[in-house]
Amino acid sequence: MTIQLAEKIIKGKKIRTNNHRLDEIITLWNKVPEMQLEGEFFAVYSNYESNFEGDYDLLIGSERANFPESSIIFTGQYVAIPVKESSPKGVGQAWQKIWKDEALEKRRTYLSDAEHYKADGTIAIYLSV
Repeated sequence: MTIQLAEKIIKGKKIRTNNHRLDEIITLWNKVPEMQLEGEFFAVYSNYESNFEGDYDLLIGSERANFPESSIIFTGQYVAIPVKESSPKGVGQAWQKIWKDEALEKRRTYLSDAEHYKADGTIAIYLSV
């Protein structure tokens, strides 16, 4: 499903990484409890070197968080993909499916993508197209 998102400035903790450096990504996720994010929060993927195989910035945070680093979820069209199982495993499975979808890959702009961790416990992935 394609949706329109308005710009959001997300403040949090940021790393430069890629999908082959899972240890760095897990280390960042392990810092989330100490960040004390309240309500909904986001994992924002931006500043892509190329596509899902290259380096990118990953920031985890929220609009209300008080951190010096930020990333922008840009205004625009996004494909919204609901994560079936609200868990790290479920998110990983959703990304594996996204990376194998050649038709979707052709549509992606890699401007900014996000995982939206909603207050009700559900998770959605937004891919810029």
